[in-house]
Amino acid sequence: MHWAQNRKSLPESMTDKRGVLCVFTKAPVVGQVKTRLFPVLGPEKATDLYRTLLAKTLATACSSNISRVQLYCSPDTSHIELQNYSKTYELQLKTQTGKSLGEKMNHALEQGLCEFDYALVLGCDCPWLSIDDLNTAYRGLEQGSDAVLGPAKDGGYYLLGLTSPQPDLFNSMQWETSLVLKETRLRMRKARLDWFELNEYQDVDVPEDLAAYVQLMKDRFSAKR
Repeated sequence: MHWAQNRKSLPESMTDKRGVLCVFTKAPVVGQVKTRLFPVLGPEKATDLYRTLLAKTLATACSSNISRVQLYCSPDTSHIELQNYSKTYELQLKTQTGKSLGEKMNHALEQGLCEFDYALVLGCDCPWLSIDDLNTAYRGLEQGSDAVLGPAKDGGYYLLGLTSPQPDLFNSMQWETSLVLKETRLRMRKARLDWFELNEYQDVDVPEDLAAYVQLMKDRFSAKR
């Protein structure tokens, strides 16, 4: 296993043609996204924040060296805003398939690996994610690692990439708990996968995450001045 903290940024190359990045999202329906932020923001502002996070994620994904980006949608691809994202970023819309989050991610990865040498799944809740992070992820897989993992501070992960199907990483997992990351690492070791990890970042999911997000926006605004 290799740790991103000990790795220098990998060199840039021509746009990769052999991988696919599957971004997971929900239709931005008021009252149905970022529900844990309702006590602080209310449904309307929580949905606006979700739109902002999704747009940032797609802009980052489509600016990376991974040439194929697909948007995996829930409950389906019919929402007008998702259709607009497809046109704006020139990406393919797909419907998430499966009952649990694990089934949905496993399905997306297996579908991607039918056509590409590697596939990655990415959430849309991590505004700290950079283009360099995604380029590091794909270059590591291209250079022979079996997997890449983007650890989240809440004990989950914001990104997972594979070069071969690994359904055991998803079966009977306690999703949306602080145990996901630890259990995923244990299962990777059991499968004898050679993996590396990106920087640990914070998702924006609960009210306690908002202060860090506001500071991030302030820092970026100051940097542009």
